[in-house]
Amino acid sequence: MPDVAHFWGEDLTASATGDILMVDGDDLTTQRIIRRLMTAVQGYIWHLDYGAGVPAQVGSPLNLDLVRSVIRAQIAIEATVARSPAPVITVTEILNGVSVYILFYSAKTGQQATLSFDVNK
Repeated sequence: MPDVAHFWGEDLTASATGDILMVDGDDLTTQRIIRRLMTAVQGYIWHLDYGAGVPAQVGSPLNLDLVRSVIRAQIAIEATVARSPAPVITVTEILNGVSVYILFYSAKTGQQATLSFDVNK
């Protein structure tokens, strides 16, 4: 089911005719993963299990294994991400933050997809 095209940290996207664009498929999955990972832990009052709070990990003593395991647990909740093969998650420390790379497979199409982003303080 399509959703509004709204990538984390950006404005809504409009078409040439001014309509709000919709997104589905792997783009929707990527959008949902980013939103979930960047949302503070217990970020939604109606969904207390939603949110990884990755930005909160930056600036404190960094535990890359903890960040990776939180990301893995949150991605496992996304129905559009295939369980097998399991997502490959790489978290690397960068200056004032972390760099995250995720390789996953679509539960709908079986196609491989990647997602990478940096979180800086």
